[in-house]
Amino acid sequence: MPARKPTKTPQVTPENGEDISWQAQKSAMTRDRILDAAINCFITLGYTNVTTAKVASTAGVSRGAMLHHFPSKTELIQAAVEYLHNKLLEDYTARVNKIPKTRKGKSRRRAGLDAYWDYLIGDLAVAYHELCVAGRTDPELHSILENSSAKFDLHVRETNAELFQEWSGRGDRFLLAMDVTRFMMEGMAVGQLTESLEDRIPMLLDYLADRLEEIFEEGDSTAIARHAAKK
Repeated sequence: MPARKPTKTPQVTPENGEDISWQAQKSAMTRDRILDAAINCFITLGYTNVTTAKVASTAGVSRGAMLHHFPSKTELIQAAVEYLHNKLLEDYTARVNKIPKTRKGKSRRRAGLDAYWDYLIGDLAVAYHELCVAGRTDPELHSILENSSAKFDLHVRETNAELFQEWSGRGDRFLLAMDVTRFMMEGMAVGQLTESLEDRIPMLLDYLADRLEEIFEEGDSTAIARHAAKK
């Protein structure tokens, strides 16, 4: 019986491999360009005025390329929210990491407030706020935002535990203090959208920083201490 000839394994040439790799990179670049355009449209047009056609035009891609990556507006919005979420994480982390390691104690905590404020008034956070407002009456968008925000909130808490490490083991007192900080500063950021608060922001942040220091002073005389479980 004649011996069976060995089966030849198809070979991928360097040229083919490079071509496949380039095509994948090109596709990823086009996808990111579309998502960047979607975020830009959220900022400049508002969520309700965003269409796939406007996003495609802003991105400079054809309708066919848009449909290839995102066959429906729902898929585009879902991907854009996830993309924005990752950008927000990168932006917030980068701002916090710029705080010099030499700054300690109250000085470092105050710098943390400044970093969070700069993050809140950045274009990315403005886009996210626009989506949150739209999500109030759009159940589908609300669901998409709800899934992504939980991951971001966890990241912020972990970052705060590092920034305010002297306080992070104080249980409910720490959580309440962080919530007071977050909601006060987010309210300031929303107010900034309709009224110039530039001259008042430093004073408000100084006030908040002082109140935080008081919250964690020894004793239980502060308002938050009275409403938090003692640890």
